Parts: sequence; structure tokens; C-alpha cells
Amino acid sequence: MKRILAVTLALLMLCSVAALAEVDNLNLEGYPIVNEPITLRISGRMEAQTTTWEGNYQLEYLTELTGIQFDAQGVSNEAWEQQKGLMFASDDLPDLFVSAYFSNAELQEYGSEGLLIPLNDLIEEYMPNLQAVLEKYPEGKAMITSADGNIYTLPTYNQVVRDIHNRYFLNRVWVENLGMEMPETLDDLYEIFKAFKEQDANGNGDTNDEIPLSGYNGQNAFDGLVLNALGVNAKGANYQYTADRDGKVYCVNTCDAYKDYLLFMRKLYAEGLLDQEFFTQTQEQYVAKAQQGIVGAAQTGAMYIDCGTEIGYDYEQIDGLLSDRNDTRMVTASTGISTGRVAITKANPYPEATARLLDYFFSEEGGINWYVGVEGISWEWTDKEAGTWEKIAPEEYETPEVFRATVATICMGWCGYCDPEFNAGQGSANAMYLNEMSMKSFPYFVNQFPALALNDEDNETVQMYATDLTTYVAQSRARFITGEDDIEAMWDSYVNQCNNMGVTEITEIYQTYYDQYLAMME
Repeated sequence: MKRILAVTLALLMLCSVAALAEVDNLNLEGYPIVNEPITLRISGRMEAQTTTWEGNYQLEYLTELTGIQFDAQGVSNEAWEQQKGLMFASDDLPDLFVSAYFSNAELQEYGSEGLLIPLNDLIEEYMPNLQAVLEKYPEGKAMITSADGNIYTLPTYNQVVRDIHNRYFLNRVWVENLGMEMPETLDDLYEIFKAFKEQDANGNGDTNDEIPLSGYNGQNAFDGLVLNALGVNAKGANYQYTADRDGKVYCVNTCDAYKDYLLFMRKLYAEGLLDQEFFTQTQEQYVAKAQQGIVGAAQTGAMYIDCGTEIGYDYEQIDGLLSDRNDTRMVTASTGISTGRVAITKANPYPEATARLLDYFFSEEGGINWYVGVEGISWEWTDKEAGTWEKIAPEEYETPEVFRATVATICMGWCGYCDPEFNAGQGSANAMYLNEMSMKSFPYFVNQFPALALNDEDNETVQMYATDLTTYVAQSRARFITGEDDIEAMWDSYVNQCNNMGVTEITEIYQTYYDQYLAMME
């Protein structure tokens, strides 16, 4: 027993010495982070175009800045999920996961098992930049806090206005050709679509070739715009949950306003104002129509991409419409916050230095590095005083985006926050156009319902119902809009079926966690 005790004490002393050595090697402020080089094993999912993280410019810059070297093992996009599971099953973990795409359930599972370490104390002691961002955006802390109260991952903030809401485009030139005004209400939108259908809106002499509203594969047909106009905080019509202004959680797809949405879309389809091939055509087929100059409106990233620059700028972004049901303009936007990219494992011998490394990405310079890479390598100022910049790439790369995704950065794989003013300064004509469009919507932004961190049992319950509900809601929506099922006659049975398939139980679970989320926001 004395020998066992002696060995135990010796091991504890060695651990203490190692811990002290790390602290002695650590600079609490400024750079480098460590006085003597250390190496972190990192692993994560590579972008589809990437074959290796060796020679990555971002990692080389980070080593030069911080003194931390990287043994970087990127895994292909296709193999990542399987490889990630094998790492945990075999207990062969890297020191740090980046670009890992952990789900909330995985974070809770691996964290509760001690395989991922809690970051709460590290944030408090070593991450002042992150603390400032969390104070500015408290929803970020709510989103990264697991059901057990621990934090196992850090947030990623994309606050570019143009990137956090859906874009709905209407051809302003067509509207002006017909002597009309851009819409303020759903009724206005309907009248415009009707005029597009009945008159020669595109001015080619044919009154029968215009398609007022198009899309593809049953998606992207102004769904979020219509629901917002009806007072529902949702970005689309897929199976989902939201909350009203009083914090009451409900299923979007069973509320009365969703029925009104279906009735509106049914009217568009029945009168030929919604593309009759909307539920069956591919994206390529829709784009071919857009390029013919016969599509009056669509939900898309940018119409100049879909139909070309010659007519693409004829379209203006619209949203924030009103209706008889709702007199408050609303544009559902994501928080711009995602989680699960980074996590520190139990194998990491340098958690304090790693925390300082990750905190760099929440500084001004680090946020830019996270978002677009190293200045002079993947981007450069075009007018620093004006705050405008552009992405760059060596000639051998097809585009700056390919360069950024392959070797310039671990593309958006870290945690981080980049000031929206920098993002908005991207100087290309296309970016400036989208910025201008989106800033008109910005005053009406409301945050969409957040991703809630459920415990294992509740997450299992939700997932048990989710697949069947997603399919049933999508199929019912298509049947209602095309007229295969009568909305008025079958609405009650549809709602009852959704409730019987788990909506009631899921709503109760989400309400509990949403109440906790709101409390953390106070």
C-alpha cells in the first residue's frame, strides 16, 4: 500500500509539474501565445475541393503568430462522419476538433462522457474577446450551453445582413411596364402576379409566356415571405417550430396562419400564377426558364446568377409585406450563429493555450482571418479608408472561392466573429447590389426560432418523430397546393394527424427548453 501511495503521489507531482510548465510557457496577453513551440493535433472535415490541410496558409500564419504548430489531419467530406465516430469509439482523439460539425446531441453525449472538456472556466479565464461577443449577442451563449449547463463548443457568427435571410426577387421592370407599384401587402403581390399572367409584362409581344412565380422541386416559392406577411416567424414552409411574441411555442405547419398560407398558394397555383411544374422541375429546368426572360419572381440567392446579368438586375428584393392577418412588417432572419465547429478533447495537454488560440478568432484581426483568410494572401484592401476589399487568388486557381476553400483557409472551420461592417465592404458590384437590397429589409429582421440543446432523452424523442413528420408535412403541402386534397375539407384531419404523429409531445419539450433559452437571454 505504501508503494502504491508513493507511485500515486509521484504521478500527481508529475502532472502538477506538467501543468505548471504549460502555465509558465503561456503568455496571458499578446502574441506569441507560447514562448516555446507546442504542437496541437487537429482534425476535421475538409471542404469538397480540398485534398489536404498540409501547406494551409491560414495554419502557417497562425503558427507564426502564436507559436503553436499543427499536426493537421483533414478528412474528406464523404468520410468525415464515419471517421469522427471511429475516433471516439477507439479513444484516438485529436487535441482539437475544427470544422467538426458536431450536432447538439453529439456534444451532449461526448461531453457527458468526458471525451470533450467543458469550456466554461477556460472562457472566463482566457477568452476576453469571446466574452465581449457573447455579451453583445447573448443568444450565442444560450446556443452553446448544453442541457447539463456545460459548454463543449464555441459559436460561429456570420452577421452579414445579406446572408442571414432569404431573398425574394420581383421583376421591377415588369411592374413598371404595367404601370404598377412594388407591393406592400399580400393582396398587392397577388394583383401583380395576376397582371404578369394576363398582360405582356416582359414586353416581347406574347401575352402568354410569362410565369409570374417559379421555383423548383417544391421549394423556394416565396413561402417564408407569405408566412411572414401572415405573422409567422419562419423562413419557409417545411416542418418546423416557432414561437409567438409571448414566447408560446407552436408547430408552424398546424397553425391557422399556415392554413391561410396554403390557401394563398393554392390560389396562385390554381390560377396559373405559380409555375405548374414547380413541384416536379429541377433547378436546371427553372434556371433555363429564368434565362429566357419569362420568370417574374423567384426565391433565390441572386437573380443575376439564375438568369444572367443582362436582365438579372431588373429584379428587386422584396419582403416585409403585410396582410389582413398581420399589420407588422416581419423578415425572419437567422441569428447568424452556428455551433459545433470546434471542441477541445480530453487528450489535449494544452487547454489554456488552445483557449487563447480560439479566442484570437473573436478579435478584429482574427475574425477577418477566420472569415476570409490572411491579408495579402486571400484578400486585400481596395480602399482601406473606405473599408472596401476584395478576395484574391493566384492565377492557377479558378476563383478566389476555390483558393479560399482549398489551401488559403480551413474554410469557415473555426469558431469566430467578423464585424458586419467588414463583411459589407466586399467591393464587387454583385456584393454591393445585394447589400443594398438587404439593407431595406434589415429594419424588419426578427430572429428565427433557435436550435435548442436538448438532453439525450428528449432529443431521442424528438428525432423519433421528426422523419415521419417531415415527410407527411411536405407531401400534404404539395397535395393541398395542387388541389389534390381540399384544404377546407381536410384541414382538421391533417392537424389531428400531425398531433398524433408527435407534434403535441415535441411542442411540450421545446417549450421547456425555449423557456430556459429566454431566461439565459435576460
